[in-house]
Amino acid sequence: MPFIAHDSLICPIDGLALLFKNNSLCCSSGHRYDVGKPGYANLLSVQHKRSRAPGDSKEMVHARADFLSAGFYEPIACQLADIISVQGEDELSLVDAGCGEGYYLEKIDSLIDKRLDLVGFDISKWAVQRAAKRCQGTWLVASNKRIPLADNSADIVLDMFGFPDFDSFARVLKPDGKLICVTPGDKHLIELRKIIYPTVKPTNGRQYPDFFSRDTQRTITYEIKLDRTALDNLLAMTPHLYRAPKDRLARLAKLEQISMTIDVRLDVLNPT
Repeated sequence: MPFIAHDSLICPIDGLALLFKNNSLCCSSGHRYDVGKPGYANLLSVQHKRSRAPGDSKEMVHARADFLSAGFYEPIACQLADIISVQGEDELSLVDAGCGEGYYLEKIDSLIDKRLDLVGFDISKWAVQRAAKRCQGTWLVASNKRIPLADNSADIVLDMFGFPDFDSFARVLKPDGKLICVTPGDKHLIELRKIIYPTVKPTNGRQYPDFFSRDTQRTITYEIKLDRTALDNLLAMTPHLYRAPKDRLARLAKLEQISMTIDVRLDVLNPT
C-alpha cells in the first residue's frame, strides 16, 4: 500500500510538524524519517529503544495474524465498530495505539460507513510492516510514550490489550474524543490459565486516572473451540508462553483441541 501521511504527524523528538516529501517525513529541525516498503515510517529513534528489535518478534506477529484471521476475536471487532458507528461525525480520525498487524483497524473500517482516517502504530516493526499490507492508513513504528500526533488531533484512540500511557492518550485526543480500552475479564482464557499456572490470579480490572471518566462499559463473553494449530498460535501470541512453567506447557502440548472462554471488557472513556 502507498504511504499516507496523516496531516497531524509530529516529530517524536521535538514535536514539530512532519511533512512528507521525497519519500521521507521531515521536520523543520532537520530530523528525517524514511518511508519503507510496504508503506510505513519508522519514528522510533535509537535513543528511545530499549532493545535492538523492540516489541513482538516476527514469529509472534505471524502467530497472532493467523489466529485473528481465523475469526476468533471477530465479535470484539464488531462491538468496536458498533461503538464507533454511533459517534457523531461522518469523518473520524481513528488511532490504534499498539496496532499489531492491523487486524482491528481493517475490520472496523470494513464494517461501518463512516470515513475513517486510520492511524496505527506499534513498537514492533514486524507488526507494522504486516499492517501496512492490509489496508490504507498511516502506519508507524512508534511508542505510546511519544505518540507522533499533534495535540487534540484524534477522535478515537483504541487501546487493545495494550500497555497504556494515559497522559499521551489525553494529549492527542480531541476534547470530545473517546478512548476505548479493551482489557481481559476474570474468565478470559480461563481454561488455558488453569492448565499452565498452579494458581489462577484474578485480573482485578483496570484502574483509570482521574482525567478520564467512564462513559460506558460493555462485557463480551463467548466460547471458541481451538484445534492444535489455533492453540499453538494463541499461546505464541501471548506472554503465557514465556511465563508458564515448562512442566505445565508440556501438559498443554498433549491436547489436540480445547474449548476456550473469551471474556473481555470494553471501556469507553471521556477525557475530562
